[in-house]
Formats: sequence, structure tokens, C-alpha cells
Amino acid sequence: MGTAGTVLKTASVIIGALILLAAFGASLVVSHYDERIAEDCDDTVGTIGQVVGADEGQCQDAKEQRDTLDSLVMPLNVLGALLVVLPIAVSLIGRSKE
Repeated sequence: MGTAGTVLKTASVIIGALILLAAFGASLVVSHYDERIAEDCDDTVGTIGQVVGADEGQCQDAKEQRDTLDSLVMPLNVLGALLVVLPIAVSLIGRSKE
């Protein structure tokens, strides 16, 4: 494979690493959301605020955002891992055939 193949493999590994970094960041944000929801929404005052409507839907919005981010973590991990591992595996397989 020529220069273009090497550039594509390198770009794939870099993009995969960035996606893995994004997945890590998303998991940190999900953890932060969990802590804030536990502090502000899941206690007695927060529950009463939700029932009365004093929180103006902020707790529900936070839970929905947390769930959305949490659902993105696994696909990002898989995609990032594939973009990192596949080019490396192809290179190693190509070298063993030579």
C-alpha cells in the first residue's frame, strides 16, 4: 500500500483516538449529571419541587440529557476502538504476508 494508505490508516487511528476521548468525556459528564441529580432532585426537597412544579422541569430535562449522553457512550467506544484497532490489525496482517 502506498502513501495514501498510510495517511488513511494514520488518520483513522487519530480520529478513533479522538472518538475514544469523546466517549471518556461523555462518561464523565454522565457521572456529573448523576451526582447533581442525586443532590438536587432525588432528595425530599427536590422531589417535592418536582411534584409542585417549582423546578420548572429542570430535573426531568437533566435526566433526559443524562440518558441521551449515556446512550452515546457505548457506540462511541465501539466506533473509536474499531477505528484504532482495524488499521493496526490490517498493517500487522499485511506485514506477516510479506
